[in-house]
Amino acid sequence: MKLIIQKFKNIDTNIFRVCISGLKFCFVLMLISVFILSLYNSLHNPHIFYIGISLLKSTLFFSVFFIICALAIDTIKKEIY
Repeated sequence: MKLIIQKFKNIDTNIFRVCISGLKFCFVLMLISVFILSLYNSLHNPHIFYIGISLLKSTLFFSVFFIICALAIDTIKKEIY
């Protein structure tokens, strides 16, 4: 765990900005999915539930994807130079 935190602290600034922008976008989509799921609480329509859960799953996947790809690209970039 310390190794991952250390790598994340030493990440390149351009890669870090792209990662943070992607995480902000995922956070906005996550808020939208939570809003959709709260609509399900009052409307009880199963289609709304499936849309909200699908969006939430996708958003969580993409946020982890941004973090892993940022670390991978930074590692590759440091090994090339």
